[in-house]
Parts: sequence; structure tokens; C-alpha cells
Amino acid sequence: MSSHYRSSQPSRFSANTKFDMAPLDRERSQHTSRRTREWSRRNKLLLGLVVVMILVDFFTALLLGTQTYDLSRQNQILRSELAKSQEELRQAMPELRQLRQDLDELIRGKLPHLRKLEYDQVLPLDEGHLKNISFTKVVNRGVQNYEYKLVVQNNTRALLWPEIQLFLFNELGIQVGSTEIGTASPGALKAASLGMGEVRSYSAAFQLTDKNALPTYFMIRTVGNENLPSVSDSAAQTAGDER
Repeated sequence: MSSHYRSSQPSRFSANTKFDMAPLDRERSQHTSRRTREWSRRNKLLLGLVVVMILVDFFTALLLGTQTYDLSRQNQILRSELAKSQEELRQAMPELRQLRQDLDELIRGKLPHLRKLEYDQVLPLDEGHLKNISFTKVVNRGVQNYEYKLVVQNNTRALLWPEIQLFLFNELGIQVGSTEIGTASPGALKAASLGMGEVRSYSAAFQLTDKNALPTYFMIRTVGNENLPSVSDSAAQTAGDER
């Protein structure tokens, strides 16, 4: 009987052991299942993120490509229009130069003592005691003005009292400004006498009749020089020719 009791003990212990292991297996199975589901969700999220990034890159590249194509097309159109304009200008340049030359000859024919006005250059005069002159364009607070510098030299053996008139004309030969040196005019620049061989320069701004005028020609005359016509006579002649 004792032997029977001993033999029955291991069997009961084995059954208890099997009974105790079952909950552990279920817990392990549930834990593994949860981990599998978590990995599955992560994989889905990663896959969705990758798909979104691919779509963003695709549409960004598509948008950039479209804009690049449009800009390239507009650039080609602008280049074509620029080349066309340059070609038209090149073809028109000889005619424009000829028209400018004809106009210049016409104006100088009516006012033969006009000279072409050039800025920031010393223009020789060599007319009696008039040595040279230079012109400067001055812009002050958006307003254009024009200044001159006239060099006078006394080549005689007597005192020289300079009396000089300067006139500006536009491209059509219309007077647009004037100034005087040493004359009786109220606005004339004062000028003292020059001794024998003395050289002196005079600088001032022109008085413009039109602030927007663009001087193109100038005329200089000394008071008492009968070889040069007065500006009023020249203007009257121009008006008569136009009629």
C-alpha cells in the first residue's frame, strides 16, 4: 500500500505542473500577438509615410517642371521679340541718321552760326578774344540745369572790356536759354577789364525759358561784332522760312 501511495504522487505532481503551465503559455501567446499587432501598425504607418513623401516629391517635381517649362517658353518669346526689335532698329538706323543729318543741315542753314553743343568737353572757339568754352549738365533735386565755363584772352595791347552773349537752342533751332557777360543786362555776369595778354574764365548757369528743354546747339557773340546776326533777326528769319 505504501508502494501504491508513492507511485501515485508523481502522477499528481505532473498533472499540477501541466495545469500551472497553461496560463503562462496563454500569456506568452497574448504578448506575442500584441507585439505582432504593434509591429503591423508601425509598418503600416511607415508605409503610409513613405507613400506620402513619394507623392509630395512627385507633385513638387511636377510643379517645378511645369514652372521651368513656362519660364523657358517665356524666355524664348522675349528673346525672339528682342531679336526682332534689334533687327528693326538696325534697319532703321541709317534712315534715322540721315534724317538727323538733314535736320542738322536745315537748322544750320537757317542759323549758320549755331554750333553743336557737347557736354564735358572743351570746345575751341578761337574767335577774337574768345578762347574756348565747355558745358556741364547739372541735376539738383531732380531739376536739370546747364552751366558753362568760358575762357577769354586779351590779345590786344589795350584794355579789354568783354561783353558777351551766349544762347542755347533745342534740336529744332528754337532758343531755350541765354546768359550774358559784362553787358548792361540786369542779369549779366559782372566782368572787369582784362589787361594785355591776360586770360580769365567766366562760369555761370544759363537762364532757361523751359525747364524741360534739351539744349542741342549754342551760339556765342560779342556785343559790337557786326559779323554775327542778332538772335532776334535769326528767329525772325526762321519764322519767315517756316511760313
